Amino acid sequence: MHNIEKIKDNKKGFNVFLLVVISSFIYIFINILFYKVRSNIDFFEVLANGILLITTFYLIYITQKNSINKRSFYYYTSIGFAFLFFGLFVLTLNQLFFYSGSVVKITVKLLFVFGYSLLAIGVTKWVKFNENRHDELSLQANTDELTGILNRRSFTSFLEFEFNKANKISDPFSLIIIDIDFFKSVNDNHGHLIGDEVLKNLAAIMNKSFRSADKVCRWGGEEFAILLPSTSLENAKNVAEKIRKIVEKRPFSYDNTIINYTISLGISESLAADVGIDSVISRADEALYMAKNNNRNCVRAVRA
Repeated sequence: MHNIEKIKDNKKGFNVFLLVVISSFIYIFINILFYKVRSNIDFFEVLANGILLITTFYLIYITQKNSINKRSFYYYTSIGFAFLFFGLFVLTLNQLFFYSGSVVKITVKLLFVFGYSLLAIGVTKWVKFNENRHDELSLQANTDELTGILNRRSFTSFLEFEFNKANKISDPFSLIIIDIDFFKSVNDNHGHLIGDEVLKNLAAIMNKSFRSADKVCRWGGEEFAILLPSTSLENAKNVAEKIRKIVEKRPFSYDNTIINYTISLGISESLAADVGIDSVISRADEALYMAKNNNRNCVRAVRA
């Protein structure tokens, strides 16, 4: 709904293209009525300026039609092109009608100065807009929409990077896969809205509990994964046990509803014999399965 309102709002504002068209006809009409036509017309100059006029006219039209940021880039750029258009228009009509040379010079200079200044501002805003848009799209592509942490696809690229590094310099990493215990009962008893809030709560806890070099992701459904670079299996066990205790001892409260939930964790470490990240993931999955079949709320690890 918010996006629809934003699009509708962008369509407001005066039409620069239409203003240029009307002003051009009025200006030509005034010239025909009040100015004398030259007898020695430089047709080459008129043709060259005419091509520039058509090009600038098209730029005004295309800016008007395709701009999606009309409150900033649109107005500055379109009005900048309009100033350039009228500067060229005056130069062209100066080849057809008798004008005062000093008036033409001053008028054209001012129109060009204003035009290029507005274009510079418009282009700057356009670049800034595209940078922000690129960052926004990149964030959307790499993060989970609900929890705001890495999605599985992005997380997998970090896994592959660490795997390749581990093979080159013998620097092992560990992988933890986490599952929320009895999450289905949370949804069944409290509704999916509360279930979503539990997922967001766990994501927030993990974001605060790990190093900046560690990568946390939503693996899928109620499962999460943590990549621990340069971390042995034993150290990963300590880290996993720490996060397990934090979740166990911190009841989650939302909209006057208090939920005590726990997590099960499976851990694996990269090995020199691994041929790919699937081997590391498979062992972590196996360890998680062991944890879930051992009364849950515990940490299990598979070494090989």
